[in-house]
Amino acid sequence: MADITEIRELAQKLNLWNIARGYIDLNDEKLSNLDYLKMVLEKELEIRARQKHTKLKKASKLPNKAFDASNSNKGLKWQIKQLSNLTWLKEEQNLILLGKCGTGKTGLAAQLGETAISNGHKTYYAPFDNFIAVAEKKATNPKAEAIFSYMQECDLIIIDDVFYVEPTRAELQVFYRAVTFLNETRSIIFITNRELSAWIDVADDKHLCQTLLDRMTVNCQIVRLTDK
Repeated sequence: MADITEIRELAQKLNLWNIARGYIDLNDEKLSNLDYLKMVLEKELEIRARQKHTKLKKASKLPNKAFDASNSNKGLKWQIKQLSNLTWLKEEQNLILLGKCGTGKTGLAAQLGETAISNGHKTYYAPFDNFIAVAEKKATNPKAEAIFSYMQECDLIIIDDVFYVEPTRAELQVFYRAVTFLNETRSIIFITNRELSAWIDVADDKHLCQTLLDRMTVNCQIVRLTDK
């Protein structure tokens, strides 16, 4: 049997303040059955949650990729299980997914992004080239400005193919500025197939690259994926 307190709590979540604050008498004999009303309000919340998930998923641009953990070693399985709790996201930690091509890095990032969205977190995915293009044009291009503004609203940003191809000095500068700005109040997942030590080897501006790495890894977990 539903009670009035439960119904008022549900009404508050729906901004139905006349019910939530007791202005409408739920004990009035002329009202519908309380259990039915409770079911209606719960259904409304369920529909809203589903609509919110659909909206966040569409805005995220997450790739339609899945991660197969069946052949992963026990250590990686344990690490992924811990990451699924999203403690790192709540603590605004970064993740670096490191491994060769074909090891499932993007699939794992998409899986974590989907988990974040399911928990109500705004998420945005961008390959490195797209991220650079948006960061470069945000001051002059309305579409880029809108995308960058949305990234500022996000709790999680996923950047794929970082250092897959050696960035130019100009691209590295743009990347550094954007990451430094965005990383202040949110988590970023960096996906790369290149060892971090090798970033400096191929960078034109080695000092800037080292500074970038220092900022990325100061509050960070590294997840290393290997060939199955």
